Amino acid sequence: MCLKASVEFNQLENWLNILIFTYKDHPSYGLAKTINYYLSRLLRHDDIDFSGEKRCDYIRMQNFWLWKSRLWQSQH
Repeated sequence: MCLKASVEFNQLENWLNILIFTYKDHPSYGLAKTINYYLSRLLRHDDIDFSGEKRCDYIRMQNFWLWKSRLWQSQH
C-alpha cells in the first residue's frame, strides 16, 4: 500500500526535476553533484519507504549522476 508522501518529500522531488531540466540546458559538474545530493536526501527521507518502486529508481538515478559527475571531473 502506498501512502501519500509528505510535503517535504514532494518539494525535494520537485527540486530534483528542476535541477535535471536545468542540467539539460546548462550541464556542469556542480549541477551533477547537486542532483546527486538531492537524490541522497530523497533516499534518506523517511517517506521513501512508502513510495513503492521509487527507491530503486532513485538508486539507479544516483548511480548515473555519480558517474556523470565523475566524468565531468575527469574531463576538466
